[in-house]
Amino acid sequence: MVLRNSISVGVIACLWLSSVFAEELSIHVMGLFKNTAIVEVNGVARTLKKGKTSPEGITLISADARKAEVEYRGKRMILKMGSSGSMGLNTNSENSAPVEAKKKVLNLIRQPDGMFSVRGTINNTTVMFLVDTGATTIAMNHHTAGRIGIPYRVIGRPINVETASGIARAYSLILASVRIGDLELSNVEAAVIEGEQPSQVLLGNSFLGKFKVEQDGDKMVIGQRH
Repeated sequence: MVLRNSISVGVIACLWLSSVFAEELSIHVMGLFKNTAIVEVNGVARTLKKGKTSPEGITLISADARKAEVEYRGKRMILKMGSSGSMGLNTNSENSAPVEAKKKVLNLIRQPDGMFSVRGTINNTTVMFLVDTGATTIAMNHHTAGRIGIPYRVIGRPINVETASGIARAYSLILASVRIGDLELSNVEAAVIEGEQPSQVLLGNSFLGKFKVEQDGDKMVIGQRH
């Protein structure tokens, strides 16, 4: 097993492909205020201001304490506090109800540090993932495992792994569930590494390998294969 504690931009560049998925965005409303909406777009927290457009292309038309009206690719939708919906090429122009995407996808935007990050959950506990296509499995340090409540020394198998800092002691185990956006898997292989690294949970190929991953410039799309 080979793991790295940082993602290589050069490795990501190798993911260039000729096409991307149809852009379907999953939106969850976390907070509503006058002319402001706090939402999660495919698991990434965004603060939308009236008349402004998010990196994903969502524009807030109006908002108050009860509801928000958003627009994406010329289609509009009304969302209430705590509600969720999908927007994209198949969104109903009447905006009467969210439209279920035929294929679940997650759109990510490259961060200023050159990496792709996304908030998700491990065993229903929120974590911040660093997407690492060069990592064999999901990997985290023992502090993160403790916060999640993973008894890695009890359920894990002791192994040695190669990191950027050298050989480290780790424990191989199976996570009950891993989720980013609308994409979720059960029984996912992972490694808990003793020490401070990796500082962020690496989302490796034990999860990514079950999905189709494509990149177009500063956008990465992760979606169902079928």
